[in-house]
Amino acid sequence: MTNSPSNSHVLTRNISAKTALNELRRSNHGLGRSLAFCLMFEAPENQLLAGSVFDLAVALDAALHIPSESLLAAIRIQWWADALANAAHRNVPLVARLQSQCRMREDLLPHLQKMIGEWQVACHGKTHESGSGWAAAYRLVALHLGHRTAVDQAAIIGQNLHHATRGRRFHNCARNIDINSFRQNDQKEGRSWLYLSACLQRKLHRGQNTDLEKAQTHYNAVLDDPALVWRILGWHIFGPPR
Repeated sequence: MTNSPSNSHVLTRNISAKTALNELRRSNHGLGRSLAFCLMFEAPENQLLAGSVFDLAVALDAALHIPSESLLAAIRIQWWADALANAAHRNVPLVARLQSQCRMREDLLPHLQKMIGEWQVACHGKTHESGSGWAAAYRLVALHLGHRTAVDQAAIIGQNLHHATRGRRFHNCARNIDINSFRQNDQKEGRSWLYLSACLQRKLHRGQNTDLEKAQTHYNAVLDDPALVWRILGWHIFGPPR
């Protein structure tokens, strides 16, 4: 029996989603593994979109921090902006995945270009701080997965998770948000990635104190915890950390 075109499309999508999460999990970025776990309960189409966007964010951070000169960082970041708009770069797997998503979502490409713009701004700053880029990535994913009313909260969560990987305190942890409300999007469809990201933010925030070195140790312990996947599973089933 041969697969129908629709079955073939579903199979390709599922494989691409798994690839996106595996690349995220295996990246050297401090958030990669955690984000892959936060996405593991989402449907494949959501994993594919969000995983690819976060893979791009990881690639942009690498472009920003690896070069020794701002000009080199700017060139590498601009390459991603050009590649997404150029069919000639479809042989790059991440570019191909994002371009495929852009063909299905008319407003995705301008949102991706705006997100890349945050890293372009960061490469000209003295500290190469990409917190605004991660806020834009979370805002983009929230918007495209139906959390339109929560995009500002999502941006705060994304920025704070980034700050944790850089050993910095949270500027605004949105203490009063109802984390459980993120279990559904605006259309009352079941979602988990933003809820679990908010749980992770709460867990990290609980370890903040006046000693930056101790805070960094706490952040590393949480993000590198071998049992993190089980903690996330517990939050998914039993509710957010207290």
